[in-house]
Amino acid sequence: MLLPADPSQNRPDQRSTGMTELEFLPVPPADLDRIRCNGHDDFGNQLVVRSVGPGAPLRCCLTLSRDGDQLALIAYRPSSLGGPYAEVGPVFVHADECPGYSGSSFPADFADRRAVLRPYDAAGLMLDGVLAEPGESEGELKRLFDDPSVAVVQVRNVIAGCWNFSVRRQVA
Repeated sequence: MLLPADPSQNRPDQRSTGMTELEFLPVPPADLDRIRCNGHDDFGNQLVVRSVGPGAPLRCCLTLSRDGDQLALIAYRPSSLGGPYAEVGPVFVHADECPGYSGSSFPADFADRRAVLRPYDAAGLMLDGVLAEPGESEGELKRLFDDPSVAVVQVRNVIAGCWNFSVRRQVA
């Protein structure tokens, strides 16, 4: 997955990992605004708001839901390139506008979870796959980005395979 160079989709969130500045990318706010305004996701699924218990991974602000949060489950395609790795999958987001991701490091609510890390090159082809145990994702990201052919890494849920967020080198 390679995210477009469109500045409206760039996030200022970054972390210094060795020599590489990284950006942690949730669902872009412009995409969420469009989905909320239209009342359906980009694949025609109606926006259904429901109260969900604590612990749902939110892809809008990269936190876990709290009891009583109003959420929507939408279909989302994190890759803008198309092709065989441009999967569409379910993601939870806040039903109403939220502050987004404002962290400057690996999202804390995702740090102690097992994760699958999938690095992709600039053409959107998957290069590898890594299973990171709780607390290991940051180190694995650094190792993956040591390879200059890695353009972006998708961080995914181990059980369902759902996309959690993407990470890329900071856009200058």
